[in-house]
Amino acid sequence: MEMLRFWSVVTSFSVFVTASDVRVGPKDPKEKRTDLLMRIRNYKDLENPPNYDSDKITVIEADLNVNSFDSINEASMDFKISVMLHLRWINHLITNQFTSVKSTLEYVEMDATKMGRLWVPDLYFPNEKRSSFFNVMTDNKMMRLHRNGTVDYTTRLALTLSCPMNLERFPFDKQTCSIKIESFGYTTSSLQLRWSNISENAVALNQTSLPQFEVTGRNYSHRERTHRFRGNFSYLQADFHLERNIGYYMIQMYIPSLLIVLLSWVSFWLNVNSVPARISLGVLSVLTITTQSSAVNASLPRVSYIKAIDIWMTTCLVFVFAALIEFSMANVLSRNSSSEKEFLQRIFGMTKIGRIEKEKNGNDVTIGLRRRRQSQTDGEKKDLIVNEIGNVNLKSEANEKAEKVEQNKGLVYASYLDIACRVLFPAIFAIFNIIYWVYFWKLTVN
Repeated sequence: MEMLRFWSVVTSFSVFVTASDVRVGPKDPKEKRTDLLMRIRNYKDLENPPNYDSDKITVIEADLNVNSFDSINEASMDFKISVMLHLRWINHLITNQFTSVKSTLEYVEMDATKMGRLWVPDLYFPNEKRSSFFNVMTDNKMMRLHRNGTVDYTTRLALTLSCPMNLERFPFDKQTCSIKIESFGYTTSSLQLRWSNISENAVALNQTSLPQFEVTGRNYSHRERTHRFRGNFSYLQADFHLERNIGYYMIQMYIPSLLIVLLSWVSFWLNVNSVPARISLGVLSVLTITTQSSAVNASLPRVSYIKAIDIWMTTCLVFVFAALIEFSMANVLSRNSSSEKEFLQRIFGMTKIGRIEKEKNGNDVTIGLRRRRQSQTDGEKKDLIVNEIGNVNLKSEANEKAEKVEQNKGLVYASYLDIACRVLFPAIFAIFNIIYWVYFWKLTVN
């Protein structure tokens, strides 16, 4: 009987010890993690910045991971970017919370729903136009608290940032777009921003090529900026050096405008008397160049300085317009100037006689008769022309021959002008191309 009681006592004690081990032993990490999270979330001192009650400066280390450049807009001078921002700082109050619950965990994670009122740096982007957090399926924020007091905070952002551009060399230009990060409320006496100690990985870039640009380099720095009423603030700056790809503009702008200029020179090979063809060709070439120039400037801001593309389009317009003016000059040369003078004299004479007859008779002479008869006066053949108002003109065959000679000379001069322009226009345009492309190519290389 006594042996039975002894074994029952031993059995009860072992069960009690086993139950105690299950309840308070270190083999239940879930219970320790939950207790740690509850204690951290309810600890009000973690709502304030580290070293809030002391004179020590809190250093925030930042890493920036650029996921993508979405677009770069020259008209509004901004760019869209998607980034992953990682911040790190030290708060020794975290270590006390690990110790108080006797946790053996190295770190504990907290998502956006558990972060609560824990302090995070009050950062903003000075050159920001629009920004938003990613929230699919939940807010893309996380915090990791380490036993040694290190706090890692990571968030994902979509930003539209201002990027002032100098377009004097467009489309041979190079631009520098920056991301600036600054504390909004804490001055340099309490908070300072620094890039990560691993300098080569402080700013990571996953995308090195864009539809119109190529990322040729990046650099970053930390500085201080003074505001008039707020004081001195620490801020970070990451610069991305972008070089524009000219392939698109060669295909869509330079080559078509070049072909239009060459097309306008076809009129130099057409006959001077082909007035409709040469006028249509010249006018259409001018309108096409003007339309293309307007399309180029439609996607650019209305700046007051001259761009490289403006020099090209203006020169093409001048050459096309000069070809049209050349036809006008050739057409004037091909016509007989003496016959024009005589024609004008006839018009003015007919107007004067018609006015006199109207005053005398009170009616207009409306019946015209032109007849030709041969008469022999002083050994010459003459034409008798009776016009509508009854004015009689005598025209000798010698004058007709002289007019034909003058007209033939005009055609010869017009042909010479066309032949000269066939060589002069391509030569001048070739010289312009050499100067233009060599100059801007050197600027691009340097």
